[in-house]
Amino acid sequence: MAGTVKPRRIGPGSNIAIIAPAGPPRADRLRKGLEFLRKRGYKLRIYPQVRRKLGYLAGDDKARASALMEAFSDESIDGIFAAKGGYGCLRLLPHIDYKVIENKPKVFVGYSDLTALLLSIYNKCGIVTFHGPMAAVEFGRRLREYTVDHFFGAIEGSLLPATIKKPTGYKFEVINDGVAEGIIMGGNLSLMARMAGTGYLPSFKGRIIFLEDTEEEPYRLDAYLAQLFMSTDIKDAAGFILGEFTRTEPRYGHVKGWSAAQVLNDYFSRLHRPALTGFPCGHGKEKITIPIGVRVMLDADKKTVTFLESGVEK
Repeated sequence: MAGTVKPRRIGPGSNIAIIAPAGPPRADRLRKGLEFLRKRGYKLRIYPQVRRKLGYLAGDDKARASALMEAFSDESIDGIFAAKGGYGCLRLLPHIDYKVIENKPKVFVGYSDLTALLLSIYNKCGIVTFHGPMAAVEFGRRLREYTVDHFFGAIEGSLLPATIKKPTGYKFEVINDGVAEGIIMGGNLSLMARMAGTGYLPSFKGRIIFLEDTEEEPYRLDAYLAQLFMSTDIKDAAGFILGEFTRTEPRYGHVKGWSAAQVLNDYFSRLHRPALTGFPCGHGKEKITIPIGVRVMLDADKKTVTFLESGVEK
């Protein structure tokens, strides 16, 4: 990766590809999400693959990878939004032509299972990708002003650089104090653990790492962190931003003991690097859109995260 490349900003009137590289979206939520995006002034092209179903996948690997590559290759497409997550993106990594993507940087947004694509594209191509809401998830349900404003502010270039404000009801907590500056990178913890050793996961060294997850019991979160700490350079990161870890209650009596918060504290408190918890990213009610690959400042003393640059070229 020679250097970081920012895609051009998009806005009302831009042509957006809607794809489903993981699981198939619910039809009612997809309709609502598409209606919302059209009302915001975006022109949409829904790839036929979005409505395919193969078990828990939105079509076979070839169909899903082809939709992604077609969207990046098409000169008329300005940005690419994922319909939903689920599972399946990890299977696509060997089928992607990263040289094509490298030469056609575009705003690409998703989260959860999309972590595999966001990080592999950033790693192989040096292109800023966006960890943010999806068409048939956040935009297909109750719309939340905080999430909506941060999404359009990030991709349209009107929000960043800025210090992120806490949404109502959120509370940032400190694991380790201190201040760190670096490139922000991260996503879904379980996906990142599964990417370890594949060659698609970027280095953590000197970077500000954000993590989130859902529906994983504490002992499983422990296992994912153990995997990353043994097989990657995550301990050499400059700082850590821990987002929301939702629905993590133990379901089986024999593995009760620590909570998710206690597991996270056990791993990150011993590193003596700035670490903040409670950040609005992940599977919670609110989320900011995070441009992976831009510089941020983490000030755990003040409990602030400041994006020092935009993720798009204006």
